[in-house]
Amino acid sequence: MKRIPIYLLLFISTFAFGQDKIQYKLDLNKLNNDRLEVIVKTPKFKQKEVIYALPKIVPGTYANYDFGRFVQDFRAIDAQGKNLRIKKTSPNTYQISNAAQLSEIRYFVDDTWDSPEIAGDYVFEPAGTSFQKDSLFALNTHAMLGYFIGHEKAQVQLSIDKPTHIYGASSLQNKSQSKVDLFEAAHYQDLIDAPLMYASPDTISFPLANAQILISVYSPNKMCTAAQVAEQIKPLLEAQKKYLGGQLPVSNYAFIIVLSDNIKNGSYGALEHAQSSFYYLPEGNIQTLSETIREVCAHEFFHIVTPLNIHSEEIGNFNFLQPKMSKHLWLYEGLTEYAAHHVQLKYQITDLKKFMSTFENKWEVMNVQFDRKLPFTVMSEKVLDKYKDEYGNVYQKGAWLGFGLDLTLRNLSQGKYGTQEMMRDLAKFYGPNQSFKDDELFDQLVQITQKPELKSFFEKYVAGKEEIPVADWLHRIGYEIQAYNASPIKTLGFDFQSLNVNSETHRAVINSEDGINEFGRILGLQAKDELVYINQLSFSLENFSMNAAKVLKDIQLGETLEVEVARPKGNGIYETVRMKAPFQTTMGSAPTSFVPQKNPSDAQLVLRQQWMNSIP
Repeated sequence: MKRIPIYLLLFISTFAFGQDKIQYKLDLNKLNNDRLEVIVKTPKFKQKEVIYALPKIVPGTYANYDFGRFVQDFRAIDAQGKNLRIKKTSPNTYQISNAAQLSEIRYFVDDTWDSPEIAGDYVFEPAGTSFQKDSLFALNTHAMLGYFIGHEKAQVQLSIDKPTHIYGASSLQNKSQSKVDLFEAAHYQDLIDAPLMYASPDTISFPLANAQILISVYSPNKMCTAAQVAEQIKPLLEAQKKYLGGQLPVSNYAFIIVLSDNIKNGSYGALEHAQSSFYYLPEGNIQTLSETIREVCAHEFFHIVTPLNIHSEEIGNFNFLQPKMSKHLWLYEGLTEYAAHHVQLKYQITDLKKFMSTFENKWEVMNVQFDRKLPFTVMSEKVLDKYKDEYGNVYQKGAWLGFGLDLTLRNLSQGKYGTQEMMRDLAKFYGPNQSFKDDELFDQLVQITQKPELKSFFEKYVAGKEEIPVADWLHRIGYEIQAYNASPIKTLGFDFQSLNVNSETHRAVINSEDGINEFGRILGLQAKDELVYINQLSFSLENFSMNAAKVLKDIQLGETLEVEVARPKGNGIYETVRMKAPFQTTMGSAPTSFVPQKNPSDAQLVLRQQWMNSIP
């Protein structure tokens, strides 16, 4: 990306545009070639040139998306309707000449969910947009609306005209009394931090402590409703309220949930915002979705604490074009993931066996897929480039760091003080408008907790290369790692945990040689092979799990297993490779399990109960 000269930024930032707001307009009735037109009414500028920018990245995504690539036919117009001279200075920025004459900007924007013709990285659906005439408009406005460099703090307004049969759900409050919705925000970052979903109304609202909760669901085949989701997550939200001390740091919160019957890229999940979260999940009934919804909602809702209320300067003063990443993904994502599971244990939504099973799986994935000795602070700072493939470890090792820190604190305080209390105390110093300095957080936590022993914890396991002492942490609460015995197991030649998804071909990919076992090597599988057919059954993402289970169930020793893969040759070219071999089992092991010690001490049992039990 071309850098904007610092002297130009300084020049622009010295001018203000008075009291006028930046006014964005959308009309959902006018979908043109699957694109929406964006109209931006501008205030009066005094400078000669101004730069309009769309984000390269937005908070919470940890990936460079270059949302400007979805913009087409960009025009800058004066009060007489004449076009002003513009220059596209990067994939995301437009330089507008004669800015004093600027009256409005117009351009068309494609949706990110359904624009395969636009080159670039796949945009995770909860961070993108979908325009489906008369049925669904998923609007993460950061993928549509830009800002004027130097004027990021100007007041903004968004008006949306819409078909009468659809309803707009958001954490933003609709100020309009007419059929055109009107939303206002203090500045650009507040506006784009509140996604909207327009669809046939399926919403439910209820109070929780000091906040009003909104749940809005889009289910194309009407398989799940907002009322059913509310029934599943109300007990969870009540528990999270208690976990946070009985009050929430927000006055309203929206769960915006899209259920899709066409998961194109084989992935789903959610993106957090200050007062809402946006979900993209596979469509199903509430029985099949209930656990997924609880797990994802638990994680996203806890983000109202970090990083949305407690964060470093890198997030508080986020640079949408040239972002600087914080060192503390262990706090923002790791501790959040731990708390999402711990709260369910403390308030009896789940039991200890299920909790331990979840963390067994996290330990195994951490050991198989990620660099165990890479310092978490280093990974966090370079997560956009050098270590982007390590990001998923925030939900594995990051959660374990939260678990270990909680047990360490409770062990040092006779069970009276843990990460739950630590975050409450940290919140007394920081908030949405008060950021901490990245390099000072560890010292702050030592001072806040009055536990100097934490300095060693952070130096060894978060900022250092030392492997986390899982066995020692478990021992504190009377648990141990159960030894396992090797035994013959059925496989298709690869470890399922070694698979990734190629977002362009929509196929499962064997990520590395480490994921290929002895039988796979006999077959001739190679790293980066993309699975197409096994025993003439399609292994496309839509039926991967079902057909894998069928092959493993039906095939017997000695029978022929046939595998077809697409093997990359470079430059987007693939070779079809077919291979077969007599089926044989592979020596493997049962999953590692964490089990209670046979004769734990009284101190271990007491600490376990203090760690588990509900407290105010």
